[in-house]
Amino acid sequence: MSRSRHLGKIRKRLEDVKSQWVRPARADFSDNESARLATDALLDGGSEAYWRVLSQEGEVDFLSSVEAQYIQAQAREPPCPPDTLGGAEAGPKGLDSSSLQSGTYFPVASEGSEPALLHSWASAEKPYLKEKSSATVYFQTDKHNNIRDLVRRCITRTSQVLVILMDVFTDVELFCDILEAANKRGVFVCVLLDQGGVKLFQEMCDKVQISDSHLKNISIRSVEGEIYCAKSGRKFAGQIREKFIISDWRFVLSGSYSFTWLCGHVHRNILSKFTGQAVELFDEEFRHLYASSKPVMGLKSPRLVAPVPPGAAPANGRLSSSSGSASDRTSSNPFSGRSAGSHPVPESKQNKTKTKKQTTLWFLMAF
Repeated sequence: MSRSRHLGKIRKRLEDVKSQWVRPARADFSDNESARLATDALLDGGSEAYWRVLSQEGEVDFLSSVEAQYIQAQAREPPCPPDTLGGAEAGPKGLDSSSLQSGTYFPVASEGSEPALLHSWASAEKPYLKEKSSATVYFQTDKHNNIRDLVRRCITRTSQVLVILMDVFTDVELFCDILEAANKRGVFVCVLLDQGGVKLFQEMCDKVQISDSHLKNISIRSVEGEIYCAKSGRKFAGQIREKFIISDWRFVLSGSYSFTWLCGHVHRNILSKFTGQAVELFDEEFRHLYASSKPVMGLKSPRLVAPVPPGAAPANGRLSSSSGSASDRTSSNPFSGRSAGSHPVPESKQNKTKTKKQTTLWFLMAF
C-alpha cells in the first residue's frame, strides 16, 4: 500500500474548502512550519530553493511575485560569520539553540532598552486624558472635508509638538507647512519615516534645496518594520505601513493617507480622528518605534525636558516666546473654521486664556 502524499497546511485547507463533503474544521491559527521553511529557503538560496522546499513539504506557493521579489531584494547577511556568534556552546551553524527554534519565524524583538528620554514620558502629564473620547471618520469622496486640507489644518494649528509617522513623504506643500510650524511658530516636529521612503524624502529636499540648516526644530528619523530572521542568520526588514499624526498629544489623525501629491489629489483614502483615551495607544506605539529609529536629518538627539507651565519661559531658551503665544491662539481642534492665527488676539485675552486653561504640554528639544 502506497504512502499517502504529505500535504502542507495551506494546501490541505484548500482541498478541504473545495470539497463539498468535508465538514468545516475549527479555525487553526498555529504557525505554518512549511511556510517558514520555504521562506528561509527563499532568503538563503533564492527561488529554486524556495520551490524545492514547497515540493518537499507539499505546500502551495503562498507568496505573490511582488512579495518574493521584496524578500530577495531586502535580504541582509548576518552581522558576523555564523561560526563566531555562538562559540563552543552554539548550535551546528554557530547560532545558539534559541535561534534555531521555530520561533525564528516570528519577527525579532529588540533586547535593548528604550532610550532614557522615553522612560520619563509615561510619568508626564497626558493632555489627551483631558479630552472627551471621540472618533470621526473622513473619506476622500467627502468634498466638504478634503483629507489633504484636514491634514494641513492640523499641522497649521499645532502649537507645541507635532509627531508624524509616515511611509512616504514627498508632498512639498505639506513640507512647507511643517517647516513653517517649526521655524516660525517654534513647534517641535518629529517625523518617523519608513526606511524605504528615506531616499524619496531626501530627493524632495534636494530638489527644493532644503538642508539640515533649515531643520533647526525638526527631527527626521527612519524606522523599519518587523525583522524576519532565518536560522542561517540572514534576515530582512518589513515596512512601516501604519500612518498617523499626533498633535500636541491631544488628538490623532490616522488612516491610509500618505504625504504625496497623488494621495492628496487622485488616490482614494480614509482618515480618522481620535481624541481621549485612544490617543494613548498611538503615544505608546510612537515611543516604541522611536526607540528603534535612526537619525536622518535635523535634530539628532531630541530629548524630553520638564513640562513648561503656562507663562513660564522654556528651559535654556531653545523655544522662542512666540511658541507660547501660538499655543494660546491655536485651537486644539483642526477642523473648526479658519485658522485662528490670521486674527491676532489681544494680550489681555491671551493672559486670561492662559489662566483659564492652565495646560501643561510636553516639549521635545535638542541637547
